[in-house]
Amino acid sequence: MRSRLDGMLKIPYHLPHHQLLLKIMLKPILVTSLLFLTACTSLSPVMQSQKLETAEPDPEPIFEPLPSGHQGSIDHDERVINLPAGKSYYAAYALGKGHGPIYLQLRTYLQSHNGVEGFFYPVIELLDHAKRPLETIKPQLRFTQQSSDGRYAAVPLQLSPEIGFIIIRTSPKLYGQEASYTTKHEGASWTYSSSPFNKRYPAIYLPVGKVELLTPDEGYAVPFEKLRGMYWQFAIAQGGTKLASTDDFIPDLTVAGGPSLGLGYAWPVYGRPYTTIRTQAQVGYYTAEDEDGVNNSLHYLTTDALWVESNQVSSLGFGLTYTTNHTWKYGKEEITYDPAIGPKLILEIRGAYGVTLGASLAWQDFKDSSGKSKRNNQWGIYFNSFF
Repeated sequence: MRSRLDGMLKIPYHLPHHQLLLKIMLKPILVTSLLFLTACTSLSPVMQSQKLETAEPDPEPIFEPLPSGHQGSIDHDERVINLPAGKSYYAAYALGKGHGPIYLQLRTYLQSHNGVEGFFYPVIELLDHAKRPLETIKPQLRFTQQSSDGRYAAVPLQLSPEIGFIIIRTSPKLYGQEASYTTKHEGASWTYSSSPFNKRYPAIYLPVGKVELLTPDEGYAVPFEKLRGMYWQFAIAQGGTKLASTDDFIPDLTVAGGPSLGLGYAWPVYGRPYTTIRTQAQVGYYTAEDEDGVNNSLHYLTTDALWVESNQVSSLGFGLTYTTNHTWKYGKEEITYDPAIGPKLILEIRGAYGVTLGASLAWQDFKDSSGKSKRNNQWGIYFNSFF
């Protein structure tokens, strides 16, 4: 049984290829609309329970090797096991003999269906290398962590060398029950409060939900939250070379200055979990009226290539920035600046909801159409977030 989770969505696709091709050829607009609507429809908790009822359980847990350097969702909804209280989806991993202490992090997310919050409560079973039970962990959850995917509770796991297998499942007794702030269910407590709002809402236990697993890279013992993949960035820059003075409350027009919006991609570096190589392109545009009432405008394209070292809360990067030729227009006059390249330095601090606050410094020499060269030491602030 294969399915995909989109939020709380779990929708199997059983359409044969020849039928799908026929529908695409005959009614492409209808098919596209149906696929879009299907992807935006979620199964209710009742439907989740009904689907679990008809699922075929595995006679014994099927273990997969624990992936190294994993950061993302796990397929805990692909397999089902029978428990005394009923069926449960699960994921199971084998650690292998001879490993040292390993630290993992499990994240379970709050999700909403028709205004009702719910989550998958993780029960973690630890087995020795002979698959004998050692411990069953029923964590207390605090949904105080924020990310771009929503609010989640983090469960740190420390695995000693004697642990050979791990099973992540839930408790069928909890399905549909309310998990309140003050009530405990089999060791689980739940809260929606987050300073400074201190609001509390009820939620229910679900048979399935969004669950992520973070594992350490090969050769490491502690998982590291990598900032890799595609991201967006909004920046506001100010250069040392002033082109036009504006009112007191509006920033002056400077070479390669003003707001910009761009996309980038952070590439992992093999063997260095703390390091990425970022490449990005940003489009900048700024228009303002100067003190003489003349309208000024500037637009440009900037690309960066940066080596970035990160820890759990901040990043430091350095590299090169390249600005294409761009034109400063003031009234009916205009001056064109040649492309320029120079060094760039960034410093970031990560915040809530997956958004990062950063500051940048760049040094470039710009030559205009008359041959005059202008040194433009540039500084800026920006916000970015990974998809």
